Amino acid sequence: MYKIVIDANVWIKYARTKDIAPLLNRLIAYNLLPVANNYLLSEIFTAVVENSWMTEKSATNLISFIRKIALMTTENAVYRLSPDPKDNYLFDLAVQNTCVFIISDDGELARFTLKPVPVHTSGWFLKTFSLE
Repeated sequence: MYKIVIDANVWIKYARTKDIAPLLNRLIAYNLLPVANNYLLSEIFTAVVENSWMTEKSATNLISFIRKIALMTTENAVYRLSPDPKDNYLFDLAVQNTCVFIISDDGELARFTLKPVPVHTSGWFLKTFSLE
């Protein structure tokens, strides 16, 4: 089993379309375990509710679902070089849990050169981990 971090922006993208299957099917087919923490889940919940993409009840169900399929952990705040300080925790989660990569659709994070773990887009993920 390989561990990965899926950034909140990717979870939110699929939650908005109300179809998380493209992610879930690949996680299962390729034996990938997403790693998450409460901050990531809070970011997802807040975004989908504040933007009216989901009701609070639907958002709560989404968070419960992610909790069930993810390795929930708490990281130590160590990494401080991310282009956006709010993203430092993604690298801490990935490094401290030996994740093979991070999936994020944040272009600035993907272009960042001092990343300790590879960052790939959700498009790369879907293409690389094809179901066909």
